[in-house]
Amino acid sequence: MTPATSIEPMPNLLSLIPGSNWQHPKSQLQSAWKSARIGFTIFPLVPLVGALFILFSVGKTWQHCGREIVRYRLNWCLALLSPWLVVVSLWGIQPGDAALGLVNFLPFFAFFAAYSMLIQSPVQLRQLAGMMTIPALPIVVLGLVQLLGWGGDFPIPGTPGYVWQMYPLGNPVGRMSSVFGHANPLALYLQMVSIFALGLIADLYEQHPAEIGTGKLTKFWKSPTLWWLVAILVLCSVSLILTSSRAAWAGAVVGTLVFTIYQGWYWLVGIVSAIGTVILSAAYAPSPLKETLRSIVPRYFWARITDEMYPDRPLALTRVSQWKFAWQLIQARPLTGWGLQSFGPLYQEYSQYWLGYPHNLLMMLASNLGIPATLGLCAIVGWILAQSTILLLNFPLQWRSERTIFFTYLVAFGGFIIFNITDVTALELRLNTHAWLILASMCGVVYRARSIS
Repeated sequence: MTPATSIEPMPNLLSLIPGSNWQHPKSQLQSAWKSARIGFTIFPLVPLVGALFILFSVGKTWQHCGREIVRYRLNWCLALLSPWLVVVSLWGIQPGDAALGLVNFLPFFAFFAAYSMLIQSPVQLRQLAGMMTIPALPIVVLGLVQLLGWGGDFPIPGTPGYVWQMYPLGNPVGRMSSVFGHANPLALYLQMVSIFALGLIADLYEQHPAEIGTGKLTKFWKSPTLWWLVAILVLCSVSLILTSSRAAWAGAVVGTLVFTIYQGWYWLVGIVSAIGTVILSAAYAPSPLKETLRSIVPRYFWARITDEMYPDRPLALTRVSQWKFAWQLIQARPLTGWGLQSFGPLYQEYSQYWLGYPHNLLMMLASNLGIPATLGLCAIVGWILAQSTILLLNFPLQWRSERTIFFTYLVAFGGFIIFNITDVTALELRLNTHAWLILASMCGVVYRARSIS
């Protein structure tokens, strides 16, 4: 097994990523790994360009490891699920739209199979986590400039597509959306980056046990990597507030609490808990405590949490109404669903309002694909998370220094799930790809741990 490389500050940004010079143990996959790192550095900011590198790495991995890939039972489960998704799509109310919706699933099964083979070392997890922090800086800067009134469409020359669509003052107005087109996808992206930055800071902290043990943290505090990560964490946290996404706020707070409890940073647990308690009390505490706290807590927070910021919202646009209608759809067609991308036209016919999804990922999947397909997907994801948790509790001794970064991936995916309980941003191309990347990364390390145990 290739040993983990040490963290050393170097003069350029990419070299701030721990393990950036790490060589893949399978030399024929080195080009695929390099392409993956480049791709995911570019992808969040310019998806079209980043996707080319990511697709190259997928193709290269399938080319050299196709026989190994097909041996894994989990990939067989995805292969068996694929024709079922095609069949239920044909039963949809709009088979053409449903077939287009399969693009959000079937290619990612192949992506998952390739990346669970390409990524089989915790050192790679550290590298990928570092890569994810790099595009966050320009994305946040563009979002801040956007809120000042700058924006517009940036078309791809000679095509009907766009590199970016940035709405002046955000979308919805007043909520930062940057290059993601809407505030909610940006919020989930920032939540994920924040968790990775926090995990990398903890990981870096653990690289200096001698200094920490004697109270001499000079080397740690002087690390350029640390200050880069702190800057990203602060910028993402501020921008997360500016997206005004309640789901992302909740996910970020829960993720931070879980991570800080794991690390034993109880002083930070106390600070986060106290702030969260005060804000929630300002929103929901009985009078007169509520009024007292509302004079202290900015209205931006408690009014957004209670939805008082939008008092004239039509009933059809509330989540409860959407969930009730989605449940009716599930009851009407429990086996096959109504087809991918069917919720929008059905809900418009029912309520006269267009909403593309019911603000709950499980309800969306069950109403679109039926209960069996939804349970199949959940079983596959659940198996990966269960095996990853078991591995975390019994981490190999030779990987012990990477245990925290592996835990960070679990927390990041947990935050992704929390967010999509009250929203659906999972099908946004960049977020969908990152979700499958996190799953594939954990699964690949599980595979590797089994082979060395």
